[in-house]
Amino acid sequence: MEYHSFSITHIDSLCHFFWDGRMYNGFPANLVSTLEGAKAESVDVMAAEGVTTRGVLLDIARLRGVPWLDAGEPVLPEDLEEAERSQGVKVESGDLLFIRTGHLARHHEAGPLDLESGSPGPHVACVPWLRSRGVAVLGSDTGNDIIPNPYGDLPNPFHSISIPHLGLWLLDNANLEELARVCVRSKRWEFQIIIAPLRLRYGTGSPVNPIAVF
Repeated sequence: MEYHSFSITHIDSLCHFFWDGRMYNGFPANLVSTLEGAKAESVDVMAAEGVTTRGVLLDIARLRGVPWLDAGEPVLPEDLEEAERSQGVKVESGDLLFIRTGHLARHHEAGPLDLESGSPGPHVACVPWLRSRGVAVLGSDTGNDIIPNPYGDLPNPFHSISIPHLGLWLLDNANLEELARVCVRSKRWEFQIIIAPLRLRYGTGSPVNPIAVF
């Protein structure tokens, strides 16, 4: 089962990225292998109970008055704060924060997109902001990294910083178009969010189908 991609909605476990040979909480990277999977911090840490928490959508494309952000365009901390003010909502500790770039709308308009077409995404400058707010899970309608990569010598910079250093679970490739329409119609940008990963023992992540309840 291959779910770490740029099309399948999935959650990344804390064993998915390393820094200096270590994953979050200091576990050595050699505890993850193709043969045995993840022997520490695998997705079944979350799958045992699943996630039910407060979800918040910050619609950056709507904030900028565009159908979607362009490829390579970053989402910065000031965008998140301006979206909070514009929408009348505040991200709080324990939240699952969704960032909408409109990337899926671009896909629907332009057709299937390859990696060379590029993607917007959260900038690594957002990591201290996310930590200060106590965000538990970050999701977006992209792979949660800017393409083309602004840091050529650091692959997947947002993943490489936020997962092993912050312990941030990442939810990639979410469909936020329908959610955004409901939020606009109801004038509510917060909701209950439910995630139930598959119980993939030793898995580095799982496909998921997040459910927002208003």
